[in-house]
Amino acid sequence: MNTKQLEYFVSLTETLNFTKTAQKFYISQTAVTKQIKRLEQMLDTKLFIRNNHHVELTPAGSVFLTQAKIILFKIEEAAERVHLTTIGFVGVLRIGFVMGYEKTSFSDLLFQFHNKYPNISIIFVRGNEKELYDKVSNLELDIVFNTWNEKEMTSLLDKYLIKAYSLNVIVHPTHPLASRKSVRFEELTNETIFRYSEIQDIESILLMVSANMGIAILPSYCVRYLNQSQHLMIISLEDGNEYVNIMAIWNRENYNPALPKLTQIIKN
Repeated sequence: MNTKQLEYFVSLTETLNFTKTAQKFYISQTAVTKQIKRLEQMLDTKLFIRNNHHVELTPAGSVFLTQAKIILFKIEEAAERVHLTTIGFVGVLRIGFVMGYEKTSFSDLLFQFHNKYPNISIIFVRGNEKELYDKVSNLELDIVFNTWNEKEMTSLLDKYLIKAYSLNVIVHPTHPLASRKSVRFEELTNETIFRYSEIQDIESILLMVSANMGIAILPSYCVRYLNQSQHLMIISLEDGNEYVNIMAIWNRENYNPALPKLTQIIKN
């Protein structure tokens, strides 16, 4: 018994016509007839009732049809698994990240993942906190790297802490605090403050500070590459309890096989 015999048999059960089955496989009708006869001899049973004008499955043929389809499916599945083992896992992963997080070592994680799974395509979405929570909850994104917000978490979402980032105060070079290395929060009472939690567009916040319209409080990762030439001064915020947690967040009901490959790297 071989796969060709099974393929001819399954096709014949669909067409119930030796000529049409022969045409499908670009072989002669005689060749199909010989292969079906050999299959029947091997099984020691008739699979078809046939005469000059009619072809019909026998009860034994109906039973064998179910098994033949299973065998062909298993062979195809095994071949696909061997193929994937040869070329590596193939898939697509949709990753969201909060605005500003691209300035961190995020790319190091992506490099490690891509190096291990080069055949997984990645689609990136940069968004604000609320948008990312909604999209990962609705399965529009497979995983997001987002600021922690307990109110946005649901029972369907899982999480893993990536890093806790300290906060910095960003001021214009002419600001009275510009020469300070650190500042306490109570010293900012009378300031116009653009807070990260209120305005998600980091670039707009920095533009307003560079125009001396106020000061900003931002996670340290947002200002990683800033320098004085951009009319911005970076000051550490002394309050030890003030920080922003970046979490990897995904939906427990997301069954994308590429997802656990990334979460495993994250956890390790």
